[in-house]
Amino acid sequence: MAEVQLRNVSKRFGNIVAVDDLSIDVKDGEFVVLLGPSGAGKTTTLRLIAGLEGPDAGDVLIDGALATGVHPSDRDVAFIFQQYSLYPHLSVFGNLAFPLRSPRRRSSEEQVRARVHAVAQMLHMEAKLDNMATHLSGGEMQRVAIGRALVREPKVFLMDEPLSSLDAKLREELRIELKRLHRKIGATILYVTHDQVEATTLADRIGILEHGRLVQLGTPREVYGNPVSLSAAQRLGSPPINLLPPTLFNSAAVPTGTATVAIRPEDVLLHEGNARDAPGAPHPRDALDLKVLEYSPLRHLLILEHAGTAVVATTMVERNFSPGQSVGVSLPARSLLYFRADGRRIPT
Repeated sequence: MAEVQLRNVSKRFGNIVAVDDLSIDVKDGEFVVLLGPSGAGKTTTLRLIAGLEGPDAGDVLIDGALATGVHPSDRDVAFIFQQYSLYPHLSVFGNLAFPLRSPRRRSSEEQVRARVHAVAQMLHMEAKLDNMATHLSGGEMQRVAIGRALVREPKVFLMDEPLSSLDAKLREELRIELKRLHRKIGATILYVTHDQVEATTLADRIGILEHGRLVQLGTPREVYGNPVSLSAAQRLGSPPINLLPPTLFNSAAVPTGTATVAIRPEDVLLHEGNARDAPGAPHPRDALDLKVLEYSPLRHLLILEHAGTAVVATTMVERNFSPGQSVGVSLPARSLLYFRADGRRIPT
């Protein structure tokens, strides 16, 4: 395996800046997920590393060597696309063996068979080796696409939303398979997705991309618990983080320049009776009586309203909440995040 480094890389397509002065280090054997909305520059970043696009500025390094200008076939990276891109006229065995039979990687037939069977066993596809690719399910086809990359034993795996076209059950199964494979082979993986569940379950570190720029890079816990910006705070969390006006709070306790106060739904505290009598309430203005709008007992999801502002809370309290009911809520100061109008986090 190998480390990957991007040094001040930029890429434009006409007037569109797809990647903007991006610098990132991916360690040897690390699983890094690039997370962001459509148009954030995630796929372009992978294509720059693979050599399918050339940077307008900056450098790409693979295993410490400058890869900028090196032909894609000489970079020793494997690209797994969103669509399976299998050869329909070949069997599973033929698809898996194809990279090993190419002129650049010519292997003996004995070596090909040994490697294909080892990878098929790893992916639980041994019984399907004689099946034509067109006779496989979606999950099986994606396994073959992953296996076709694995047989090459490249330095780096680049995965562009490989699970997005599968149904929810298959996505969950293959997420588990990918994590298991990573632990087994210790591969260096850059994985692109807009799905926060994939990001938080797969990643050693998550890179949040917005408009081609790296907003934050850290472990899932770091990005979730200590976001550097409003966009990073909104990227992780289900249900999403609450965004509240500072007028809901004691003005003396809100930092100067605050435009938005945020709090995770699981940090909202519920109380029996009037919120102002709640023990440990941070301040009368921070302890509110809210009206119930909706309650989902299966998800323990409570949606409340105060002065036109919705507040979402998750609770394991064993009680029923009815629409219109008044509920006491505290918003602990230790759980509040403050952001400026431009989205930058205000340290506290």
